[in-house]
Amino acid sequence: MKGQVVYMYAYDVAYEIDLQKVRELLQKRTQFMELRPDKTIPRDFHLYKPLCIEEPPVTVETSIGPLTLRREIKIFAIGALSISLEADFEAGEIGNLLAYHSLKLSDGRTLDDIAAEVCESVLSAIGPYLTRPSPDKGNPEAYTIFCLFSGLQGAPVGRSGAPDAQRWLAVHRQEVAGLLTEEKSFDRLSEAEIEETTKHNYSYTTSDLLVVDWNSALIVDPEGRPDDLLYIIETANLQLTEFRLYDRTLEEFLDKAYDEIEAYSRKPPLLKGPGPVLSRLRGMRMDLAKMADELSNITKFFGDWHLARLYMACAERFHLKEWQDSVDSKLKTLDSLYNLLLTDITNRRMLLLEVAIVALFIADLILIGMQLK
Repeated sequence: MKGQVVYMYAYDVAYEIDLQKVRELLQKRTQFMELRPDKTIPRDFHLYKPLCIEEPPVTVETSIGPLTLRREIKIFAIGALSISLEADFEAGEIGNLLAYHSLKLSDGRTLDDIAAEVCESVLSAIGPYLTRPSPDKGNPEAYTIFCLFSGLQGAPVGRSGAPDAQRWLAVHRQEVAGLLTEEKSFDRLSEAEIEETTKHNYSYTTSDLLVVDWNSALIVDPEGRPDDLLYIIETANLQLTEFRLYDRTLEEFLDKAYDEIEAYSRKPPLLKGPGPVLSRLRGMRMDLAKMADELSNITKFFGDWHLARLYMACAERFHLKEWQDSVDSKLKTLDSLYNLLLTDITNRRMLLLEVAIVALFIADLILIGMQLK
């Protein structure tokens, strides 16, 4: 069987990236992505277009021999990079592909290291156009996709005369589950695990197939590299990265906010001041709301058309809704803290105003009393 393995790495690198200025800076090295889906899409559908950079291929010595890696970078305005490392393969059977999960270079580096080097190289070039760069870029969301273009072993022929991908999957469910779960001993997998791993499988024609799992996916397409499917998975992986970041950022921020509000509440009522707490709460609310809205705009794949169904399958497999719900819950908590603190500050100001009025009234009485004497 012949095909291609695609290693995807999603990095959060900044709050925002100015794509137009980056394109002006890099000129001929970049272009906005032009995707021509092979599947039918709605007439009025507008696909989000990140800025793309294709680096020259590099040949590296790995644990399975020399490998030529094609490197592609997609730059998203929401402050994220998606880096793809792609390599062709030939394998006698599915089990031979397991080695591609844990490739190591002869110099001791891993593909993760290569992706990190590509990321740093891009950031050094576009640094001036990053708004509020992220301090930590060392934990990208990695995802591996195996694309099979030919050589389906023992696949029955479908109505079109090409191998029937769904019937092939029915025969090789155990091997496919082993590949996607990185289990070398396929026969150790239970039927429940095989079903769980392969249940998210979809076909547009009798000869193509997508099987999506949590950490990797398998694509069968005799027509060649399916750019539309790869982009769907890539954006879902990017969303997962961002939701995890938002969730972690909110959790850390709320922990600090609780401590600051507790310290604020221990001050005497007339000596309390909001300090930086209220402004930070206000800033975080605005930032996260804007980021969450922009993140949803890059994947408006809704409806019953094929690519929308594939995106929703990826979203379900990556548990995007659970992550989004977690972020929304923390945003609601942030709103509650903001409103609680704002109400407290308003009440305190009213109290100060009342004290000032009483003090002026007493002072006025004293002055009147002194004049009467």
